[in-house]
Amino acid sequence: MGGLTDMIYLVAIFIEAAFLCYMEFKIWRSLYTPLNFLMLPYLIVLLITIMVAGTELGFVEFYYPSIFIWNVGLLIFFLPSVVIGTLITYKGKNVVQKYPNDHIPVSLLFVLVFLALLFVVHLKGVLGNSAEALGSDEFGEDFSGGGLWGHLRILTLPLLMMSIYYVSKKRWWLWPVILVFLMVSVLNQVKGWVIIPVLSAMAMRIYAGKTRLTMKFILYLLLGVFLVFFTSYALSILLVQSRGVDDAFLDFIFMHFMHYLTSGTFGWSMDLQLGLPDDTGNFQNVIAQFVNLAKVITGDRELVAPINPLYFNPGWALTNVRTIFGTLYINSNWISFTLYILFLSTCMYLMRVAMVRFNNIYIYTIYFFFCGMIFMGWFDFYFAGVIVLELPLMLLFLLLFEKMLYKKQNDTENEDCNNTD
Repeated sequence: MGGLTDMIYLVAIFIEAAFLCYMEFKIWRSLYTPLNFLMLPYLIVLLITIMVAGTELGFVEFYYPSIFIWNVGLLIFFLPSVVIGTLITYKGKNVVQKYPNDHIPVSLLFVLVFLALLFVVHLKGVLGNSAEALGSDEFGEDFSGGGLWGHLRILTLPLLMMSIYYVSKKRWWLWPVILVFLMVSVLNQVKGWVIIPVLSAMAMRIYAGKTRLTMKFILYLLLGVFLVFFTSYALSILLVQSRGVDDAFLDFIFMHFMHYLTSGTFGWSMDLQLGLPDDTGNFQNVIAQFVNLAKVITGDRELVAPINPLYFNPGWALTNVRTIFGTLYINSNWISFTLYILFLSTCMYLMRVAMVRFNNIYIYTIYFFFCGMIFMGWFDFYFAGVIVLELPLMLLFLLLFEKMLYKKQNDTENEDCNNTD
């Protein structure tokens, strides 16, 4: 009976996903919608989780009822898509994709090169002054863990996306900039903030027709993601622990990759199966960036750390992540769970409307970066950090700066023309 019930859960999520994917395309004439960025990666990771569960790799059995929270969450997330898409179509507005101009703004070019050079100089200084080993978490904290350099590191994420978007054979000189920004994220030892901007930039390129989505491209992309893990752990194991590359090292990298890929789905599965032993109902963990901002203003130094302190062992290593909907459910009740998903989805679809309406590289980057964050929903909830507020403000400031320079340039040209006349 359990096997039949498990199969019902699995079939139900794929039937629902097929229906929602079809409706999304009917509404938005595109597959590059927030719901698809959230839903499709989860289905892939879910299948991988089920394939490795209870096998000789050592992972625990998967608890199929944990899928149900995704059935509910996806349906709630879909509602703003219907409402906003219907209103846009009713008013005769365009929902079909447009692409940003391929011309790199001069102001953006200056920021890209300047910030890349700044981090190279900063790395040299930290290497000379830090007592921590390169590749360790402590070195990452010294390098860009907080303060001014922590904020500048956040700025490198959208700049990395734009560099990847603009790079081409003629713009080969962007590769050193890309490598520097990748280095900044890798040294910080947070893999999500390496994966999100790279995948988001790739989605931007495919969306704009700059890169074709082929099986070869997908294989290269998967290889690139694996290399992120390899590089990250090569730094910590080969340099910090002074170990060599052998079969044990390669097995470690592979198993950690599989653990990372399934830690969210296994973590939520085990959490629900054990009866939710977390400290449930702490909604401050969901809106931590707003709570912490208020605390900073009022002088309260006890900031909220939106990290689950409860770890489970799904078979190879410990995990404290629960997927996006699992984390939301743990830290809320059904009312706040529903309202937050509606709010998040509404913001995402309004960003999509703004992307089509303004056709600007900065708006494109904001939209696809947030899509990259919900793409990682199979892992955990990424929207409680200050980056959700800081990154859009930084890009909007750069956009305003560009508009001011453009206006000043036009005013100067008009003045020169008047003087000539």
